[in-house]
Amino acid sequence: MLVALGWAAFTQHVWEDYFITYRASKNLATGQGLTFTAGERVHTFTSPLGVLLPAFASLLTGNSSDVAALWIFRVMAAAALAGAVSLVVAAVRQGAWAGGRAAGLVAALLLTDAKIIDFTINGMETPFLLLFMAWTIWALFTAPAREWMHHGLAWAGLMWTRPDAFVYIGALAVAALVFRPVTGPWGKRWATLGLFFRAGLLTSVLYAPWLLWAWQYYGTPLPHTIIAKGLFLPKATPGLLLEWLTTFPGKMWTDPSILAGTFMPAYSYNTGWPVAASKVSAALALVAMLLWLVPKVRWEIRVASFAALTGQFYLHSFVGFPIPWYLPAVAFLSLIALSLTLAQVAGSTDWRGWRLGAGLTAGLFVVATATLALNTAWQLRCQQAIIEEGQRRPIGEWLKTQSASPQDTVFLEPLGYIGFYSGLKMYDYPGLSSPEVVAARRRAESKSYPFCWSELIRDLQPDWLVLRQFEREYIRNRDAEVLERFYDPAKTFDVRERVAAIRFLPGRGYLTNDAYFEVYRRKAGLPKAVGLKPIKQAALTRRDAWGQPAYDSGSRLMAHAPSVVEFAVMPDARGLAGGFGILEEAYANPSGATDGAAFTITHISESGMRTVLLERSLRPVAEAADRGLQPFRLELPRPVAGRIELAISPGPNGNNAFDWTYWAVLMFESAPH
Repeated sequence: MLVALGWAAFTQHVWEDYFITYRASKNLATGQGLTFTAGERVHTFTSPLGVLLPAFASLLTGNSSDVAALWIFRVMAAAALAGAVSLVVAAVRQGAWAGGRAAGLVAALLLTDAKIIDFTINGMETPFLLLFMAWTIWALFTAPAREWMHHGLAWAGLMWTRPDAFVYIGALAVAALVFRPVTGPWGKRWATLGLFFRAGLLTSVLYAPWLLWAWQYYGTPLPHTIIAKGLFLPKATPGLLLEWLTTFPGKMWTDPSILAGTFMPAYSYNTGWPVAASKVSAALALVAMLLWLVPKVRWEIRVASFAALTGQFYLHSFVGFPIPWYLPAVAFLSLIALSLTLAQVAGSTDWRGWRLGAGLTAGLFVVATATLALNTAWQLRCQQAIIEEGQRRPIGEWLKTQSASPQDTVFLEPLGYIGFYSGLKMYDYPGLSSPEVVAARRRAESKSYPFCWSELIRDLQPDWLVLRQFEREYIRNRDAEVLERFYDPAKTFDVRERVAAIRFLPGRGYLTNDAYFEVYRRKAGLPKAVGLKPIKQAALTRRDAWGQPAYDSGSRLMAHAPSVVEFAVMPDARGLAGGFGILEEAYANPSGATDGAAFTITHISESGMRTVLLERSLRPVAEAADRGLQPFRLELPRPVAGRIELAISPGPNGNNAFDWTYWAVLMFESAPH
């Protein structure tokens, strides 16, 4: 507890995702329901304990202090970590290991792992997961009376902590069935299987109330966060699962980034931490995952090793990315396996050199993890002061003061601080708090971040955008009209100089990633709650143009007069917006210039009825107002089903020389989703 609370006092670190959960916790504590946005029943958190305990902490303060509630939750979390380490130490001490070396080593390594300590005090559910995992390990290693009950209670705690904990429950149970020694024939293993069956029934009884309540309250027992993250990955078919299983061993060897984060700080890969440290971390993780294959190591080591391997496979294949707060569970199991292996070698009666080597390796291991932890503590102290409190929180507070109402919508990726301190309706990517974003992602042509952002913004039309520099560049490169047409720059938040001023800062890249944000405000006068779907070349059903077919040039659809293009009306469309014009080069030199062109937009119903929606002639040489882009916005007749015809004819003299005409940013306006 002292280690964890000392870390909290020094770093003051609060993880971004804590505030995603705590916004729902505080709404529950203040009587607005277990929701991120009041009035919207969306399951915006993953851990039941992770949301209920902060709500209880807030109630203990009379909902008067978010800081006090956080510290109450930190004390709970620190106690959970203390319990986890104590249970592992007790299990090792009862395992007839040589002296107290194994217990001391495992405690030292667990209490110097940077991620285990940080994710204990930064607001995440991690220490509770480790507590119930340690309880499971203690029951497996010591086989106490009523072992099935211990497992049932511990497994229920794991499920209440995180719904994917069944991965670790299954891995530890399978490993115990295979590796735990038996004194009788195979029937003894059937007895163990029966023990686990009874434990599973108890777990189901204890976890079912939450599932049933969530199903009734949210309409589904599946957290919306899992639905949002699940769109990143393909559907796990049996064939794909087999492919993952067969390719994972090779990827562990060829791609060190998969394992590099196991013992390293959060987001350490390619952010300025020593490459050598990442390679050592990857190598140690690989050793820890393969120890279950070594016959001579003790069965407890093989159980922990197999569970660590299963966890790594799950994170790589089903999660798709080694999310930092998911890694402490794998690190916990890996450190137990490595510690006990070193203790077994050191306690061996074989060659003395092996014992000395194991002891020296153990000492270096502890020194290395402690050194890494001290450097991480400094990094996170700077992160909290400059990025979290000095950057993201002020963005949220500024948005709260500038918004027209609490119903203003904000599109961004870093949901936590900005979402909590603004109190606004968030359109976060990937949609952890927003079913609207998940629906828009399903409609979008591109599925990857941040390539799909221009489409999502067109579709959702949020009131505010909060963008990192690279996100803004991706939007502009993919669809420059999105920002130029619909948004005005509102404010820049830049703390890059403060980050650069720190001379010693391991993992500097982690801070610089969030050191610069631009906030954009939606232009006044745009229709509210309208989804905009761009019309691309592929949507055209007719393309007739003089000299060449119509083609896309950026956001413009070039159609040299005379030309006609047609496309089907989107089923839920209620309007058509866009622009038209003549290229500047066509009238810049009056001696060789266009004499103008006429533009017509016609709606053709399914019965063939033609309704002219727009007629306009442009004579840019004579009329300055006819130069440049001419925007339009048209209501579609009812019923809307049918086609839109865009026709351009030559000017009054019937001469199409220099009639370099185009349509631009064509979009359907749809009814609110």
